[in-house]
Amino acid sequence: MPMRLRAEKRMRKLLLEQLKERQQHGARIAQGHKTPEDLQKLNLGPQVFVFKNLFSGQILYSQVPAYHQEQIDAQFLNPNWQNRKPSRRQDLWKIMCVANFDNYEYANAAYQGLLDLRKARDISQKKNSNELRRKNDDGNVWFSGQYRPTYSQEAVADLAHVIDEFNLERTKLFWENEWRRGEDKYWRADLVEHDKLPVFNLKHQTVLLDVMRAKAVEAFAQERAKQENVEGAQTSDAVVA
Repeated sequence: MPMRLRAEKRMRKLLLEQLKERQQHGARIAQGHKTPEDLQKLNLGPQVFVFKNLFSGQILYSQVPAYHQEQIDAQFLNPNWQNRKPSRRQDLWKIMCVANFDNYEYANAAYQGLLDLRKARDISQKKNSNELRRKNDDGNVWFSGQYRPTYSQEAVADLAHVIDEFNLERTKLFWENEWRRGEDKYWRADLVEHDKLPVFNLKHQTVLLDVMRAKAVEAFAQERAKQENVEGAQTSDAVVA
């Protein structure tokens, strides 16, 4: 009996430590850059998740349906008073868009492209980017409270640019609110299709995103099986001929 109690105490201590680490740093699966092979091994879909900070309007990109402090550190390289490094608090980050791509190579290219554009805005092209942003009477980036809508607007523009630049056909975007995508003229209809995410409560966001992940994995598997069947039929026809 005493041995069992000691084992239970050790187990509880371990679980508490794991929960504490998760609360401090975020989802472990979101740590590190994922190659196409990594995503498939982890049973993740060819997707990019765009999270919006409800307090500041800042944007966070993720290859997985979760995020980690490591991503925040990597994506906010030059924080300042107008673009502070945001908190990782779960009640602040709401999904703005889920991007489903035709394959893992497309998803990887889109994710890297979005990170590169963000880095250019914050580092190498900082002055030019700031000149294009809407200003208030004091000459600072326009804001209401601490919320700056320019960041989500730039993210939408960057997403449209990446899809166009890399010619990422058969892309499907699911929006938390369809008005965020802007006018149709900014999107190539031959490359991208738009849809709306189901209405959800923020505390159920992880459940929704896991459902979106599972659907993307299933859709990719079905499409790959279809392509393999077509290729097999073509090979058989060639042999007969």
